[in-house]
Amino acid sequence: MVILDTDIFILEFRFQRDHRYSINKQFLSTIKATGGAITIYSAMEFLGKMSFNVNPNRLMNWRSWLQDAYNLTIIWPEVGDIDADSFICSFLFNRPFERMCRTPIAFVDSLILDLVEQVEEAQAFITWNAKHFMGKTFLAVKTPQEYLASMEGANRSGN
Repeated sequence: MVILDTDIFILEFRFQRDHRYSINKQFLSTIKATGGAITIYSAMEFLGKMSFNVNPNRLMNWRSWLQDAYNLTIIWPEVGDIDADSFICSFLFNRPFERMCRTPIAFVDSLILDLVEQVEEAQAFITWNAKHFMGKTFLAVKTPQEYLASMEGANRSGN
């Protein structure tokens, strides 16, 4: 499973003149065909940014124009039987804070990585800000351009 960061969708919806837009569009076409995933934290970060420019009715229908349109699985925390207080303490404070103490990382990025690393099927984390995540996770971190190049290489070698 390929998991996408927030910035992929910010570029798609808000920065069509960015020099990376065509590569981003090509990458998202691949995701539409093969499927991908996004954490609920990334989705909420993106929707919060979109709330400034999208009418409330469209925002409320995000599942159709984001999740369904891009063939995305939304990754939610697996909390088991823990109560709300324990969830908040563990998943929203302790775990991200421990990561921030080990390595400089933004809070939301820490939340996202913590959740992504719990996905057994995760093959790669795709972001335009790969340098922000390098060395901060055991997962492969690639830009959309690097991911597309690796797919082309795999196709050429017959994998």
